[in-house]
Amino acid sequence: MAAVAGVVAKKGLGAMLRNRMIRLSLASVAGAGMALSLSGCFGGPAEAPTTTGIPQSGVPSSTAPATDTPASATPSPSATATPTPSPSETAPATSPSTTTSALTIFYVALNDQGKSGPMIGCGDSIVATETGPVVYASQVEAAMSDLLDDKDAQHGESGLMNALSSSNLTYVSSSVAGDTVTVELSGELSSGGVCDDPRIIAQVTYTAMVAAGTGEAKVLLNGIDVNKYLSQK
Repeated sequence: MAAVAGVVAKKGLGAMLRNRMIRLSLASVAGAGMALSLSGCFGGPAEAPTTTGIPQSGVPSSTAPATDTPASATPSPSATATPTPSPSETAPATSPSTTTSALTIFYVALNDQGKSGPMIGCGDSIVATETGPVVYASQVEAAMSDLLDDKDAQHGESGLMNALSSSNLTYVSSSVAGDTVTVELSGELSSGGVCDDPRIIAQVTYTAMVAAGTGEAKVLLNGIDVNKYLSQK
């Protein structure tokens, strides 16, 4: 009997344990169901935000990808040396402009008493004559050279005299300052006497004044005023 009672006791204890396990399981199932119900009402747990390429320093990194295309370099223009023209390539020197016209040359009318022109002394007059067309660069030089190169003492039917025919003079230069032209001559001057001196002076001074377009003329012979030069002879 004691053995039967022990068996019955063991069976009763096993049944009690099984019932307790069943209740615990039901409680677990009920708890799980409530948890599911609550999650359905309030939603699932929020996901942790993920970083999107922000570096640890907090400064956003550049999103533009680096390009390997090299920048196109603009070539700097090379300096070109200016060629130096050879002597054969240099432009020829231009000659002064020339003019073509008649020249006014003065001669002496003996004993004219100022009828044909200004009276210059000894009853003579200084008279203007004209040449044919002459090409020249300097009118003063052209007129004075024409006068000094003339070696004729008399000029045909006009009866005009050339008091410079026996002299050997050369034109050197001329300049104009205000209303005065200064002419420089060189060479030897020959005068026939006291009446020839004013004739020589009148011929060179009047010819120079008209050619230069001035009211006065100063003539130097070998650096000396022609008036003083003649007075010394």
